[in-house]
Amino acid sequence: MRSGILCFLFSVVCVGSVWACEPVPEKISNIIKQNNELILVGEMHGTLESPHYFYEIVCNAISLSEKQVVAAIELFDGDVPLDGDDEHLTRAVKRSDVWRKNHDGKTSEAMYELLERFNLLVKDGKLKVIFFDKDDEARDLSMAMTFKEHLSDDALIIALTGNRHNKIKHGNSWDPNSKNMGAYLKEMGVKLSSINLLTNGGNAWVCMPNCTNHELSTRNLEGYEDVFDASDKSGYQYHWIVGRVNASEPKVR
Repeated sequence: MRSGILCFLFSVVCVGSVWACEPVPEKISNIIKQNNELILVGEMHGTLESPHYFYEIVCNAISLSEKQVVAAIELFDGDVPLDGDDEHLTRAVKRSDVWRKNHDGKTSEAMYELLERFNLLVKDGKLKVIFFDKDDEARDLSMAMTFKEHLSDDALIIALTGNRHNKIKHGNSWDPNSKNMGAYLKEMGVKLSSINLLTNGGNAWVCMPNCTNHELSTRNLEGYEDVFDASDKSGYQYHWIVGRVNASEPKVR
């Protein structure tokens, strides 16, 4: 009863007996409620904020969607199993070559904390988690095929990707020949929505090209709502303004 009272007082969505989510904007709630098979959430790797926003989307979806919610993370399958055992997760991360050597922002402190929170939801039977990164030459196509294998009418997959992979058109500002995972999935006829977490200054631990703390550019976003429709040229369907961000450094050195 007490957790229900707290959920009411603080206007959060409760999941089960102990899980609480911060409310997301109405437009994000509506995207969750649509008859999607997949929601692609694109981020600038290596920030404190992106994993937090992604968690809130997933956590709210557990209550708002009629489907089984599946969180998908851009890491390699089998590297860090989420089976509800916290010690198992900690040991796996410490001995993982990916987490010790791959410091591109996907193995940050914030990402580890996200996995810890997801592990609790897995343990409570509220969530399934899959990993989809590939190291093939045709990486984006391979990742798209992985999603295709996991799609079902009964599941809503919500994926956190780098903000090139979730574009639903091929090409990007620095490489017009880029092949993008979201575009492949769109071509396959997958029912999806693509959300870009839009930063506005701050810092991120990301490889551009060297992997370290980088300062990000600011944008003029005056007059925009928190969530707004993206232009066709951008390759996304929606932007969610994250604002100024802070770098999250690698979990394991």
